[in-house]
Amino acid sequence: MGSGLIGASVFLLCIWLWEVSSQNLIKDQNQKMKPTLLINEVNADNPGEDTMEYVELYHISGQRVALNGYYLVFYNGKGNTAYKVMDLTGFFTDDQGFLLIGSSNIIPRPAVILSKGTIQNGPDAIALYFGRTDLYSGMHVDSKGLVDALVHKSNTKDKADELVRVLTPGTEPFLEDPLFRTIDESLERCQGMDSQIFFQVGTPTPGSDNHCVPFSHLNASFLLINEVKVASSPGDFEFVELQGPPSIEVKDLVMVLIEGSTQKIYFVMEVKGETSPDGLLLLGSGLSRIPGGAGHTQFLQNSSTPLLKAGTNAVALYRGTVSHFGVGSTAASASNLLDALVYTTLEQPDSKLQDILTPGKPLFYVSKQSQQEGASVSRCVCCSVTRDPSSYALGKPTPLQFNDCPKKRFGRKVSLCFQVADCQRKAQDESMVQGVLAQSLEKRCNCSFSPAYFKDPVLTCEGREMVFTALLSARSAEQLDRELQALSVLVKGEELMHFGNQNSSVAIKACSSDANGTDTLPGLTSEEPRTTREPPTPALELLINEVNADNPGAREDTEYIELFYPGQTPFSLKNYWLVLYNGKNNLAYKVLNLTGYWTNELGYFLIGSGGVTPKPSLVLPDTTIQNGVDAVALYRNPNSLYKTNMQVTVDGLIDAVVYRARGSEKADKLVALLTPGQNVLHENDSHSTEDESISRCLSLKPRDSRSFQVTLTTPLRENACAYFNLNSTEEMLHNSSTVINEVGMANDSLLYKFIELKGKPGNSLKKYTLHFFSGDHRWPYTSIHLQGEFGSNGLFVIMPGQMSQGGKTNEQLVMPTLWNHPSSKQEILTVAIFSHKVRLPYGTLNIAEKVEDILMWKPGMIPQISFTYGKRERMWSLSRCPSCREPFLISDPTPGLENSCPQELLSLDLRMCLLIPNCSFWHQNPSLRARFRQTLVQSMEDSCLCGISLCSLQGLNFTCSNTTLEVSGQVWAADVEQLRVLIQWQSNFSSLGPHPFSVDGILLKANAPCTPSSEAVPVSKASFQTWEMVLLVLGSILLILLLIGATFYCMKRPQNYNNIELNDRCEIMSDI
Repeated sequence: MGSGLIGASVFLLCIWLWEVSSQNLIKDQNQKMKPTLLINEVNADNPGEDTMEYVELYHISGQRVALNGYYLVFYNGKGNTAYKVMDLTGFFTDDQGFLLIGSSNIIPRPAVILSKGTIQNGPDAIALYFGRTDLYSGMHVDSKGLVDALVHKSNTKDKADELVRVLTPGTEPFLEDPLFRTIDESLERCQGMDSQIFFQVGTPTPGSDNHCVPFSHLNASFLLINEVKVASSPGDFEFVELQGPPSIEVKDLVMVLIEGSTQKIYFVMEVKGETSPDGLLLLGSGLSRIPGGAGHTQFLQNSSTPLLKAGTNAVALYRGTVSHFGVGSTAASASNLLDALVYTTLEQPDSKLQDILTPGKPLFYVSKQSQQEGASVSRCVCCSVTRDPSSYALGKPTPLQFNDCPKKRFGRKVSLCFQVADCQRKAQDESMVQGVLAQSLEKRCNCSFSPAYFKDPVLTCEGREMVFTALLSARSAEQLDRELQALSVLVKGEELMHFGNQNSSVAIKACSSDANGTDTLPGLTSEEPRTTREPPTPALELLINEVNADNPGAREDTEYIELFYPGQTPFSLKNYWLVLYNGKNNLAYKVLNLTGYWTNELGYFLIGSGGVTPKPSLVLPDTTIQNGVDAVALYRNPNSLYKTNMQVTVDGLIDAVVYRARGSEKADKLVALLTPGQNVLHENDSHSTEDESISRCLSLKPRDSRSFQVTLTTPLRENACAYFNLNSTEEMLHNSSTVINEVGMANDSLLYKFIELKGKPGNSLKKYTLHFFSGDHRWPYTSIHLQGEFGSNGLFVIMPGQMSQGGKTNEQLVMPTLWNHPSSKQEILTVAIFSHKVRLPYGTLNIAEKVEDILMWKPGMIPQISFTYGKRERMWSLSRCPSCREPFLISDPTPGLENSCPQELLSLDLRMCLLIPNCSFWHQNPSLRARFRQTLVQSMEDSCLCGISLCSLQGLNFTCSNTTLEVSGQVWAADVEQLRVLIQWQSNFSSLGPHPFSVDGILLKANAPCTPSSEAVPVSKASFQTWEMVLLVLGSILLILLLIGATFYCMKRPQNYNNIELNDRCEIMSDI
C-alpha cells in the first residue's frame, strides 16, 4: 500500500513538473523581451561610388556596453540569403552607446571598417541576432534569435516580400529616397508622438543622435522660426534661421521685427531664396564664413547697430508681401501669422506683445550670462507646434546646421506640485509652467536652462495640488547634475511663483509621493532615467579642496585648508564643523565651528595661518596644522557633538583627508574610519622647489583619496592640477570625431612643417588644443590653442607663419618658434590633440581634458611606422591611411588635400616563386615571413625611391610545393607615378633570371618556375596531425554510441507517458 502511494505520488509529481515545464516553454517561445541593442541608422546608398556607407547600432543604456553574443547579418533581397555575417563579440559601444560599422572615410572612424560597396542598396535587409552561433554567409533568412531588423530599398518599385514576412511582418520596406536631398541621406530610427518607432529619410549623423525632423509636419506649416541669434556686442553676427522642407523655393513670405515697448514694427524684410538640403534658410549679417552657406543665406541690411535688440521684442513670420507691413505701424493682428517668437532679456518684462502674438504663452527669457556667451535661441520641439516659446532652448549658435538641443538620454523624470485653492479653476497651460520654472532654474544653475529642457510635460490636478510632470533633459551628464541641484534648491525653498495673468502666487513644493524619507532629491520620481541606468545623482556637498600642512624650511606660517562648494554660491557654512585629528592617538586636536561663515562667490572658503595670501576667512595660529600622519575631517551636524580630545568619529562625516608630509608612518584607524580601503596622501616636498599642497583634481567625490594630486599651492584659486593623460586606448581614439590626419616633417631645428587635422566639415575647433610633449615628460613643452573651423573637405591645417597675416578659416598660422624644440634623435616626441571638458561654474575644478588623438615618433628612427628609408633626401610627412593596419605611414606631403595613401584602384598583381631547401620551415617561423615582407619592400624602395611601406603589400600569401615557396598578393600604389615605377621594378626583377634573394641570412633562389596552383600547399594551413585523426575517429565512435543509446531508450522506455510527450522526445533525439 505504502509503495503504491509513493509510486502514485511520484507519477503525479512527474506530470505536474511536465505541465509546468511545458507552460514555461510556451511562455519562453512566445514572450519577446524588449531589445536593448537596436539598429539606429543605415546609409546603404551614396551618390556616385558607395564610399560613405555605414550601419549604426545603439544601446539604450547610452553607455559603453560589450556586444558579446551579437551578430549582424546582411541579407540579399533577390535570393533571401545572407551575403555577409559579422560577429560582434569583442566589440563595445562607445561612451554614448553607439557602435559604428562602415566605410573608412566615415567621420568619426567606424569601429568596424567595411570595404567599398559592402552594403547593398536594396531591396535588402540588415538583421541583428543574439545568442546564435550557426549563422553563416549563404544561409536563408530566418527569425530565430532576432533582436532587430530593417528591410530597406532605394527604388520605390522594389519588393522584398519574403524578407518582410520573416523579419518585419506587417511593415513595408523603408525607402532611402535619393531624391529626398540633393546630397547624401540615410534611414534614421525615430519615435513619433504616439511613441511609435519608425524609420525615415534624414541627414546622415554617424556616431551621434538622429535629428528626426518630421518633414511631413513642415509641409503643412511651410516655414517656422528655427533659431534666433541676438548680437552680444556691436559688430557681432546676428541671424534668424527658418526651417522648412528641403531644397524648396521660398517666396511670398515676410519677416517682421517688432519692438516690445511700443508694439510697433521697426524692420520688415521680404524672405526669398532656396532652403538647404536640410530645409534651412538663413537671414542675417556677418555670415560670410559659414561653409557652403552662400546659396541658402539672405543678408540683412548693413547697419552699425544690431537689428535684433535687447529688451522685450519679437520676431514674426507672416505670409504675404512687404506692402502689407509698414515700419512704424502697430503689430495688432495675428492674421496670416505663421510663427512668432517673443523674447526678453529683462526679468520683469512687459507682456503686451506676448498677448498679441503668442497669447497664453510665456515670454522666452534670455539671461544676461547667455547673452555674454553668445548663445542663440534654438527650436528644440519640431514641428507641429508654432508660436510657442516653450519649444525653444538656449544653445551655441548653429547657422545652417542642426540645432544644439538637450537630449533625452541625459534625462530624469521629475514631478513638481503647486498648492492651490482650486486646481480646476487655476489649471494652466504646460508651456506657461515650463517658462516660469525655466527662468527660476536658470537663476540658480546658470546653465542656459530653457523651457524646452522639460520634455513631454503633463499638467494634472490631484485634489488641491496642481502636478507638473516632465522629463528633465540636458546636453550632458554634468549639466543634468547642475539642473537637478538647482531643482532641489528651488523645491526646498518653497518659492512662490506667478503664472500668467493670475492675481495670486502659488508655492512650489515636493509632491507628497516624494516625501518617503529616501535620499533622493526633492522633485525626482522613483522612475529610472529613460535611457540611462545610473544611480540617482548625489546632492552636491561642501568638500575639502586643498590641504597645505607643511611649509618649506622651519617656517610654518602659510599652512591652510581650503574648502569648496560646487553649487550655487555664496554658500552658508551653517552647521558645518572642521576637525583636525592626530594620527598617533586618533584624537581631535582642533575643532572649528564654521557656523556664521560663507564661501566666497567662487565657492571657496579658506582657513589658515596669518602668512597666507590672500588672507583666510578664519585665521589660525602658526604651526596649528600638524604635518602628519594626521587627518582633516569635515562634518555637518546641528548639534555640538565635536570636542577637542574626542575619539575619531564618522557621525555626520561629509569629507576627509588623511595625509602625511614626511616619513612612512601609518594611520590605520584614521584610514579605516575616514577613508576606508584607501592610502594615506603624501604631501611630497620633492614635487617642487616651492611650496606644495594636496589638491583635489580628479573628481568631486567625497572621502576619495584618488581625487587628489600634489600641486603648487593655489589658495582661493583653481587648483594647479597636472591633468594630461596620454594613456588612451586605441578604441577610445577610434571613437574620436577629431583626429590628427597628417604631420609634415621639416628638419632638426624646425620639427614640423605643418599639422593637419580631420573632423566634421564646418565644426569649430575652439574647444581643441594641440599639446607637444618630449620624452617621458607629462607636461607639454608648448601648446597651441586652436581657432577656426574645418573646411568643406573636413581638413584643418596649422603651419608656421606670421599670425598677423590673413588666413583662411580652415588654416591657422603660428609663430615658428612654437615648433622649435632641441631634442635628441632618440627621444620620443608626441603630438596630441585634446578637447576641453565642459567646466562647471562657480570656480569648479579643472577636471582632465580628454585626449582625442595621439602621434608618437622619433626624429632619428620611427619604429612605430613600417617604412624603409630611401637613399635620397626628400620632404615627407606622416599620413593617416585607413587602408593600413599601422595608424600612420610616411608619404609625400599633402597639406589641405587628401592623403597620399596606397589604394586598391592602383594595384599591381604580384606572384613570384623561390627555391628553398626546407619550405615547411616557413610555416613554423612567422617572424621569418615578416622579415621577407620587409626585404621585399626594401627591394622595391631601392629600385624606385618612391616611399614604399609595408602597407603597400596587401593580401600576401605563402604556399609551398616541394622546395618551391610561392608568394602571391598585390602591391598597392599611392599614385600613378608610383605605380609606373613599381611596374618597372617588377619587370626588372623578373628579367634578371634566377638570382640569390637573401632573407635574414637565408638565400632564396628567385625567379624559380612556379607549379600549378592545385599542387601548392598553403603555408598558413597545416595538414592533419596523427593525434588529430585519432581524436576525430574517437569522437565519431562516441557519437554513434550516443545515438544508439538514445534510440534504444525511446523504444524501451515505460509507456505511462502521453503521445505528445513521446513524439516530442523522439523528435528531439532525431534532431540531435
